[in-house]
Amino acid sequence: MTEYEKTLRLPYLYFFSMFTGASVLIAVGAPFTLFLTELGFGSDRIGILGGLMPFCQILGIAFLPLVMKFGCKAVAIIAFTTRYVFLGLFLSVPILIPDLNAVFYVLFLAMVLFSLSRTIAEVAFVPWSQEIIPQSIRGSISGKISIFYMATGLIVSYLTKIWLDSSDELQRFYPLFIIAIFLGILGAIALKGLGGGNVTQPAVRGFTAIKGVYEPIKDRNFQLFLVSSGTQYTVFLIINLFLMLYFKERFGTPAGQLVLMASVLLIGSAIGSYMSGWLVDRNGSRGVRLSLQLFQILLLVAVAMIPADFTATPLFIGTIFLVFGVLFGGSITAGNVYLLNYVPTESKESYMALSYSIDGLIGGSAIFSAGFLLNVLKGSSVITSVIGAYEVLFIICAGVISISTLTYYFLLEEEATGVRDFLKQFYVGNPLGVLWGIHRYGHQTSEERRLDLTHKFGGAGSVLAREELLNALHDPSFDVRYEAIVALGHLPNSKSVVLALEKMLAYDGLVELQYAALTSLGRIKAVQSGAKIADFLTVDNPLLRARSIRTIGEIRDLNYVQTIRSILANDTVVDCRLAAISALGKFKDHGSFAIMLTNYCEFFSSRYSGSDEPRSKVILLALSKILNQEGAFSKAWRREEKNSGSSLPKLIYAMSDASKQIKNYSTLTFPAVTQTSYPASRDDIINTFAFIQSLKPLLCQSNHVNSKLIVLMLDSTKDIINPHPALLILLAVTILPILKEKSLGNPP
Repeated sequence: MTEYEKTLRLPYLYFFSMFTGASVLIAVGAPFTLFLTELGFGSDRIGILGGLMPFCQILGIAFLPLVMKFGCKAVAIIAFTTRYVFLGLFLSVPILIPDLNAVFYVLFLAMVLFSLSRTIAEVAFVPWSQEIIPQSIRGSISGKISIFYMATGLIVSYLTKIWLDSSDELQRFYPLFIIAIFLGILGAIALKGLGGGNVTQPAVRGFTAIKGVYEPIKDRNFQLFLVSSGTQYTVFLIINLFLMLYFKERFGTPAGQLVLMASVLLIGSAIGSYMSGWLVDRNGSRGVRLSLQLFQILLLVAVAMIPADFTATPLFIGTIFLVFGVLFGGSITAGNVYLLNYVPTESKESYMALSYSIDGLIGGSAIFSAGFLLNVLKGSSVITSVIGAYEVLFIICAGVISISTLTYYFLLEEEATGVRDFLKQFYVGNPLGVLWGIHRYGHQTSEERRLDLTHKFGGAGSVLAREELLNALHDPSFDVRYEAIVALGHLPNSKSVVLALEKMLAYDGLVELQYAALTSLGRIKAVQSGAKIADFLTVDNPLLRARSIRTIGEIRDLNYVQTIRSILANDTVVDCRLAAISALGKFKDHGSFAIMLTNYCEFFSSRYSGSDEPRSKVILLALSKILNQEGAFSKAWRREEKNSGSSLPKLIYAMSDASKQIKNYSTLTFPAVTQTSYPASRDDIINTFAFIQSLKPLLCQSNHVNSKLIVLMLDSTKDIINPHPALLILLAVTILPILKEKSLGNPP
């Protein structure tokens, strides 16, 4: 199927999700947990029944031959249908009610059969979903499914609450189970409208299909994912099952209200999934997942620290459930999208069956363990008097999430935004403005409006708008394209941004766009683009040639140092030579120091009369970088240019004082002028320069790393009659540290 055909069939997926979600919510969700509680089962037996579904996932690999033989679609539809038939065993409970052991075994059988059918269905459906959902919008589709699921769940939860609160009789649960069976079968039928899922590898049969899991088992990156996914899934199951029991036992929350709280958890999960899916499509899953898991840890610790005498209002409980839903729903969605994107299409059944089974092994075992752990902790007077059984469980869950977070951090993922850059989108600039701009950008807008939005995206520097900026590169407006190129230079370096900017370099004839692309590639330090940038080092257009030289310097590509040296020595265009000097300064190229000084002195000749100052300062800045004094030079010169006499006199006085402390050495006396009057005349500049030149013998005796270069600079500039103050400041800030070392008696 084409991507468009897949999109047309997505409504069937939404219908399936709504009906199935409603069925599961009623049959094995909060009502089922409350049903078990009212039957009189303890947390150990509730843990066993609640852990059967994930525990049966262990057998997922065993059903691979079935999926490979009959195809994902046929197996998924049949298994999803039959699993609800087994729920009919719930209706036999009234007959066995006097014997709780018999009731438990019947429910155990029903859940085993339901869970096995669910395992078969999921082993077929998960790889099938990779085929039916377009890759570019997998995150968004996952989010939309959560929204539809939430809408259905809210209605179902509200109606379920009304029904359960209408009576205290146990019989009120049975009509709910009948409705759940009916809705589940409708959901399975909806899957017939989806395409794909046919048998694609007819040669793979029987045990050969199971042997296919050797490939994912040997994949080290996938091993990390299995650990992270399994541990995250474990905590999700524990919280989903025991959080309600925690509030029921600790704070006496009514059953109907807890069912409503489960719907709040559902709302939070839908919100988290929708937001996470949208963000994952734009940022990759790394930053999204890790950020959400860090907040999960904080929330689990916070819940564990709730005082025993705290009054848990409905608003407070609802907030806890909502936040848990957002964090867990968003995190699981991010992991699911990573799985769909990472798994090779030709081996999707093996990879996903293994993932499904490992999740069940870890999650199911944890549910069983959690139920027994709670029983043990409740029986310990020491534990319950200090912190409480549920609180210990939540602290353990926080530790498990820490393991999940750490392993996910080491996963390989192209184009993934890190945690720092991801969170930065929401506290730097105006994230709400960016989100609103994204919303506006998708509507019909004028060229002026699109240009303004693109400019604002660049100013925000937010990855949130990356897709809009990449799309803007194809805008019919030249100005919008130009602004989009500039804006991309303010985003973090990523493969998609670099590739897009590299394409702009091929726009022959559109010099402005090429120039902007070169500038942005330099700004984001696109080292991988060095060869494409270097292609412009020999173009006829001096503007592009100069810009490419500067960009090579910004990305610090050492492969082209010799080429830039040649440009400095041979190029006839002054702008290109200045660009070469600037680039070599960034490289801190000592070998170019002498020719830089030659160019500096040349700018004082009559040939460049009237334009020497701005050009010469470019060279002085490059020299300061080579001498490792860029910061001191820039700061002193900015102060001097803003307020003449605020920096240079202080530097000269300090040099004079330091030189006087050196034994057996005398210098010219620096004229006693005040800062407010400096420079009083051209003679002040000349005298200052003469004072600095007089320090040459001392520098010749020094072993300082910069001594020889400074002596070379003094020799090269000694014939300048009217030196610019910027030159004097550079000499001062580089000589002063050497004088202080000598005056303090320290070895150079």
